[in-house]
Amino acid sequence: MNASFFSSLFEKLKHFLRRLRAASLPVLVVSGFLAVLLIIGLVNRFGITNSAPRATVAGTPTVSVISATRSKPDAELVLPGTLQPMRETLVYARASGYVKHWTVDIGATVKAGQTLATIDSPEVDQNLAHAEAALASARANLQIATTTLNRSKELLLKKFVSMQLVDEQEAQMQARAADVKANESDVRRLKQSQAFEQVTAPFAGKITVRNVEVGQLITANSTDPNAWLYRVSAVNPLRLFITVPQSQAHAIIPGMAANVVLSEFPGRTFAAHVVRSAGALDPNSKTLLTEVDVPNDQNELASGGYAEAHIIVKMEQPAIVLPANTIIARANGTFVAVVGQDNRIALKPVTLGRDFGLSVEVLTGISPGDQVVTNPSDSVQDKALVTPVVAGKP
Repeated sequence: MNASFFSSLFEKLKHFLRRLRAASLPVLVVSGFLAVLLIIGLVNRFGITNSAPRATVAGTPTVSVISATRSKPDAELVLPGTLQPMRETLVYARASGYVKHWTVDIGATVKAGQTLATIDSPEVDQNLAHAEAALASARANLQIATTTLNRSKELLLKKFVSMQLVDEQEAQMQARAADVKANESDVRRLKQSQAFEQVTAPFAGKITVRNVEVGQLITANSTDPNAWLYRVSAVNPLRLFITVPQSQAHAIIPGMAANVVLSEFPGRTFAAHVVRSAGALDPNSKTLLTEVDVPNDQNELASGGYAEAHIIVKMEQPAIVLPANTIIARANGTFVAVVGQDNRIALKPVTLGRDFGLSVEVLTGISPGDQVVTNPSDSVQDKALVTPVVAGKP
């Protein structure tokens, strides 16, 4: 091997080393950067540069609170109910027989005493005719007995008959008079029964149901609950029965105004007024049954319909109203989380009133001004330290 060969080999080795150094430079830079980051992390984590223990700071959770306030003193009660007729009854027949014809159908407006149907009752007619004939016979017998007694009294004055005979004839005349009274009573009874052949309306109203057909057999005083012929309803005014909660029951006064709203009349209200209340709370629901009368002069409202009564009542001490998202429902009761002056949670049991959907009445358990936590978590604990922030403020 000559010197030129070694010179060429040396040059190739130098070129290879330069290429290797140029290729590894980025790798060395990245590796150095990662090493620096690792050293900084170890220093921060374990305090390599400071052997003293680092203080651990635990932050308190932040909660949103609102101030408990009472509702307006003029509260609007919205209570549902069903419209009912002022009077309603089922009309039965008092005479037995077959229906001869009926005169009114459903929806008809009738007056008191108006004929609704006629019953053909020949037995009653025949019995009345027999009673009238018996009455005529009794009256004739009374007349004969009276005439005979008067003649006997004249003969007694002339001593032609005995006093005993006169006494007997006077007793016979009184018996005939009693027969007349008995037959007159029978005639009146049968005439009344004959009058029952005309089925009449007991009061003015509207026919809501007809349960009679021509030729139908009618049995008077039947025990069949479906033996009635008509249902008559007095629909002006209508009655709306509502149940007022105990907390507002004392504010309901007979005569106070009310507005009735029906879904089939959007945008309209019907003026009404409170007529009476039961005067005692229902022991089960703790509500007061109240009657509201609704005028129905135009017959626009139908009985049996759903309606809402809107009543404005003045509350001496209005209830506290909170958003529904402040209520905590647990197995052992209903609570709200209140933040005290020491910024600690106090779980207070409450009694709820009316539910308005987005808000709810709180009758007992908290006071106006209490700072109530909104959207409390399920894990909120009593006496927990928190940082309160008033809702709606940064």
